[in-house]
Amino acid sequence: MKPLALLTLGLLGLGSLVIYACHDAPGVTEPSTSVAASTAATTGRWGPVFTTPSVAVHVHLLRTGKVLLWGDQKGAYLWSASAGFTPVAPKPFRIYCTGHTFLSDGRLLVVGGTSPGTRGLRYATIFDPSTRTWSTPASMAQGRYYPTATTLPGGGVLVVSGHDTARAVVRIPEVRSGGGWRRLTTAPLAIPNPFYPAMFVAPNGKVFLAGFTPTSAYLDVSGTGQWSPVDRREVVGRKLGSAVMYAPGKILYVGGGVDSVLARDTLFPPTASAEVIDLNQSAPSWRTVPPMAFPRRHLNATILADGSVLVTGGTRGAGFNNQAAAVRAAELWNPTTESWTTLASESRNRTYHSSAILLPNGRVLSTGSGEGGGIAFANSERSAQVFTPPYLFKADGSLAPRPSITSAPSRLSYGQSFTIQTPNASSISRGTLIRLSSVTHGFNQSQLIYPLAVKATNSTTLTTVAPARGALAPPGPYMLFLINGAGVPSVAKMVTVGP
Repeated sequence: MKPLALLTLGLLGLGSLVIYACHDAPGVTEPSTSVAASTAATTGRWGPVFTTPSVAVHVHLLRTGKVLLWGDQKGAYLWSASAGFTPVAPKPFRIYCTGHTFLSDGRLLVVGGTSPGTRGLRYATIFDPSTRTWSTPASMAQGRYYPTATTLPGGGVLVVSGHDTARAVVRIPEVRSGGGWRRLTTAPLAIPNPFYPAMFVAPNGKVFLAGFTPTSAYLDVSGTGQWSPVDRREVVGRKLGSAVMYAPGKILYVGGGVDSVLARDTLFPPTASAEVIDLNQSAPSWRTVPPMAFPRRHLNATILADGSVLVTGGTRGAGFNNQAAAVRAAELWNPTTESWTTLASESRNRTYHSSAILLPNGRVLSTGSGEGGGIAFANSERSAQVFTPPYLFKADGSLAPRPSITSAPSRLSYGQSFTIQTPNASSISRGTLIRLSSVTHGFNQSQLIYPLAVKATNSTTLTTVAPARGALAPPGPYMLFLINGAGVPSVAKMVTVGP
């Protein structure tokens, strides 16, 4: 076990908080992204660039299959490949640099935000995908700008970090349950700038803080709360990297900055290194795995339908948001071999304020970048591309035939045995449940995966068992995928998991 660092970090004062002003962006050169048909099965393929009405700083996949997105300027919009963009009801307040996650009924909870001078807001709002409207629940005790929201095993929501109306780091976590808020007054912890710390529900029911503090920790949210140290990361400085729970209790942390004096981390280039931790162990410890091909800051890590992890975007250069060193090549992490494969390149830079999410068709939407971090709104990336991963291609570069789901339950209780109807039962090797995405600032606050072992009972029927408890799959909306022996996923069916 490595030496434990102090959980409570000393702050450098408000003067050390970085407020990212907007300036003109340098010119962006667009390279060709054409991929020969014969290489698509190994590198994937990017679709054409299309325009978005706003900068997609906050992006969410709803249970309706549509994508909800917004930035600071302009409104909030729904997108689908078939219908394009549709505006929704006006944003209820400045829901910019908020935290967000899905409630157990599939509605989206949004907390915090900003007012002039980047002063954190106490407000919360809920978006209902069915009515496409916002409602106003109770406000938090403190304002929060750049907070992380985590859905708990019982359906409540934990909110940590950010800074408040005085731009002071918020030390006291809060839990939403029963429509109100409960402060964890015996669990103070300063998780300072750049905020949005990586938090995950662990198999033991506690919430695991992967970063940015040097030593990761568990938070017990019962009563008034309690932190307990877990292990110090192999690479201490991973600010503005990305973390993802790629299997129940197993976390991959990649990229990010390095620690330095005065916390001026972005004066230095980021890292390509990666490490994992298994929270199913009695004494979890971080372990180094092979690095990415490219160092990255402001990357996005997205769980794919088969459980592999797609990394997109970021910058490899020194400086907070170095456009000249933007990384356009995607990379794919195989959790079985713990190895990386370099994939096809995007056409545009995706750095600060970019987002990526898995779609129900097994493809990935990559969008945003700018509206901050030295890039004015006028020069920001109001654009998006859809990536088709290698698993959707045959060796000759044509699209592979996909299994399909004829029917499955729309709601799954914990531990429930259930059947899935498919004409491809004999060819299906496994299934996955992937929680819907809610992403901003390089961290997806909602996604996780639960593997399903399936058994064919006849030529059209599979049987399997839902997750046993909320600590393995917090309640809320999920995508159900079936994967055949060739590794090709079906189009997902939306299901709700929980009591």
